[in-house]
Amino acid sequence: MDKSKAVVIGAGLGGLTSAAMMSQTGNYDVTVYERMSFAGGRFTQHDHDGFQIPTGAVHTIPHGRKGPFAKLILGKKNKGGLDLGKRGVEFLPTTKFAGMMREGKHYASNSVYGLLPWFPIRNTLNMPRLLASRAKRPWGDETVDGRTWLRKMFTDDFIDFLDAFSNFAISLRFDQMPASTVARMLQNSFWSDRPHIPKGGCKGVIDGLRSELRGNGARLKLSHEVTEILPGEAEEETKKNRFCIGIRRRGRESPTWIGADSIIHNGGHPNLLGSLSDDFEVSEEVRRRVENTQAVGGIGFVFDLDDKIPQRDSGVTMIPGRERVGGYIIPTFSEPDLAPEGRHMMITHQYVPDPSVKSEISKGRDEIFEAIPWLSDHGEELCVHTYHRNWPCNRAPMGAELPSDIGVEGIRLVGDGVKGHGWMMIEGIASNVPRAVDEICTSMEPGISP
Repeated sequence: MDKSKAVVIGAGLGGLTSAAMMSQTGNYDVTVYERMSFAGGRFTQHDHDGFQIPTGAVHTIPHGRKGPFAKLILGKKNKGGLDLGKRGVEFLPTTKFAGMMREGKHYASNSVYGLLPWFPIRNTLNMPRLLASRAKRPWGDETVDGRTWLRKMFTDDFIDFLDAFSNFAISLRFDQMPASTVARMLQNSFWSDRPHIPKGGCKGVIDGLRSELRGNGARLKLSHEVTEILPGEAEEETKKNRFCIGIRRRGRESPTWIGADSIIHNGGHPNLLGSLSDDFEVSEEVRRRVENTQAVGGIGFVFDLDDKIPQRDSGVTMIPGRERVGGYIIPTFSEPDLAPEGRHMMITHQYVPDPSVKSEISKGRDEIFEAIPWLSDHGEELCVHTYHRNWPCNRAPMGAELPSDIGVEGIRLVGDGVKGHGWMMIEGIASNVPRAVDEICTSMEPGISP
């Protein structure tokens, strides 16, 4: 009997992990379609003279081996994981938990408790209040932003430090997010392991996922764009399926039609809604929430460093009190293969307060050199990358709480646009994937086409 056909749209981290989970069951015919010429989305890299330049991420697993991402990627199958250690995927701990560059002086800590002595005692005394706050779910119709809420417990210099971390990680300041989102994000960070670096960088994980897909008989088709999603009966060859999907290969004008019994969409809410035909009913409330959600933008610099730099750790270093730049990381102190022998690579990140991206790049560059006194003597800029507007297509700010289920049976969204509450970056992506996959599998009877 033919297997039910599962189509995954988008080969970003959410799409590839979803496809791997479904393919491991052996119950589905799984195909991933990606409009770009490479897989991995923002979580991969390109080689530049031996430097492994990331496409958006910073070669970092934020919560190490205790977060949702590690549980999904390295966890055993009987516990809901993909067990990709057998595919060579490995996570390497950062040499420090976190650091800070303040007034030209570098601080580094091995744990969250090592950070606290850098600030007034009030912050240490009030830390238990933050950790005990009930924030596993949003607090409803919130009117208080994260920074205002934190000021009840912490001093401004400590909040500035945490705010720099938020800027580095998610391109948002605390005053741009609901208080419950900030509370939960900090709880998840403080309860977690130290960050880790994937062996081989982001692409090491992506290669492991691709190997798993091949081993399970799933297909990945690059340079294939989804143009339209119709009911299955729209075309003769797809009438036995729930959906009829238009796929256009790069270089060809006309799409071809394929059938699918389920869709996992890793291309963002706007693109999914834009491709759905009017035959599918999506509530006005969902459409309004998507329309009113403004994607955030970010800017990242990548520097080539010599081996004489005074800082010798791979922890994320925050730069508090800056208008743009949040912080930086030197991942090569954990994974030397990310740069040529005898060199190091530093990656910075900053949010974009103004839509004039070129101007923001110039201002951010000035801030970086001003904040890191040794950089001009030991570093050279390799490149700068930005994301804004509709690239990458699947992103939403922390606290948006967009739904994975838009009300169309057999379709679920994954990716950065549907992060779990309080889970940031790839941890947020991983927190939603198992549930989305489970709901899709439940909507189909294994081995039977609708």
